[in-house]
Amino acid sequence: MIASGEKVDSTRSEVFDSRHRALTLGILLTVTLVAFEGLAVVTVAPRFAEALGGLSLYGWVFSGFLLASLLGTVAGGQQADRHGPGRAFGAGLVLFGAGLLLSGFAPSMWLLIVGRILQGLGGGALATSMYVVVTLAYPDSMRPRMMALMSSAWVLPALIGPSAAGALAQAVSWRWVFLGMLPLLALVALLTLPAFRRLSRGNGRTGEDRLLLALRLVAGTGLLLFGLTLARPLPILALVFAGVWLGAPALPRLLPSGTLRLRRGLPAVVAARGLFYAGFVGVEVFLSLMLTSVHGYAPVITGIAIATGAVSWTAGSWLQDRLEGRVPRQRRVLVGTSVLMVGLAVQLLALYASASPLLVSIAGWMVAGLGIGLAHASDSVLAFALAPEGGAGAVSAALQLADNLAAALSTGVGGALFALALATGASEQSGISAAFLVSLALVALSVVAAWRIGREGSLAVRVDT
Repeated sequence: MIASGEKVDSTRSEVFDSRHRALTLGILLTVTLVAFEGLAVVTVAPRFAEALGGLSLYGWVFSGFLLASLLGTVAGGQQADRHGPGRAFGAGLVLFGAGLLLSGFAPSMWLLIVGRILQGLGGGALATSMYVVVTLAYPDSMRPRMMALMSSAWVLPALIGPSAAGALAQAVSWRWVFLGMLPLLALVALLTLPAFRRLSRGNGRTGEDRLLLALRLVAGTGLLLFGLTLARPLPILALVFAGVWLGAPALPRLLPSGTLRLRRGLPAVVAARGLFYAGFVGVEVFLSLMLTSVHGYAPVITGIAIATGAVSWTAGSWLQDRLEGRVPRQRRVLVGTSVLMVGLAVQLLALYASASPLLVSIAGWMVAGLGIGLAHASDSVLAFALAPEGGAGAVSAALQLADNLAAALSTGVGGALFALALATGASEQSGISAAFLVSLALVALSVVAAWRIGREGSLAVRVDT
């Protein structure tokens, strides 16, 4: 027993040995920066939307990033396969840095959204190439430790990122939330690029078909969401129709067969994942706006409130680990989605609460975080358990696509409803309420998908990916 423990400790120390230290630190710093950027933008978005006069474009700050991230993930994977991860990672750093620079100096909301799109493209490429590097640069015995460290790299940004971003925006300017990360991005390049370039140059496979499908899906979704922001019915119908015509045929080919029908087994697992993640993100992006614009709290207080959900998400992830072997995974997904729906419903109460809305919101957000932490981790484990032999990569891609696409749609539709409320003279409270209701509907559908998964032991091992 002691010898086994000593072996584990030795494996753990090896990720920081002289050969891997710079690469390990660079990867962890990259994950930390991307995590901090995402949580920080949620916190300060109301401030820069108001400063740039672009409140009606609020949803695009997040939808643009998510759609671009979907495309960056696919493109980065293709480049990593053809040329090795170094080129994809380097391109990701350049795009992410260019997006930070443009967002930090943006004189208008549209240019800031372009900056967010560049950040999404870069972030998607970075995420894909980092997972490839973990496979290539670390032996099998060290990979679990690296994956655990990469997950843990989200904890610090979750704890301090939102409140630090709120304090920075309040004390100096929201622009420094973007610009302040550029020096750290340069440090990442110094730590990682030499090691990345020494790795394999890839196998020459192109993957153009999947990239073209992703391009069609992103373009179609973008047209649909842009059409929803227009004022006149005829252009709305034209763009929505064009978006569905362009993107809809690509979606079934990028997801496991039967996902859109919530087919029993892996398709229902992927569908549940996209739906409950979309519901959570759809509320999260408007949570800061609710607390600052509707209830008048300072950005630093809003940041602390958002951080509580990240902490309880971590608690939910640990809870599912403790329940492994005692509670079936499908049941954990079902319970997690149900708890999430309760937590998000509380945000509607907080939106209209006249007494202690902050406390009501924090209580609900902690419940929501616990629910998605339980569901998200259990869903991921179940998805890979149901993956066919040699199909883990396809399942991973399907889960990421479901996350990004569904979240982009939830934030885009929520943003369009919010903009419509402002355009028709309704209150911000009404617009946020409409966005919350969309997210609640998605989570309710995820409960149905979770129920449709079926008992794990009775599911077929072979599934169509």
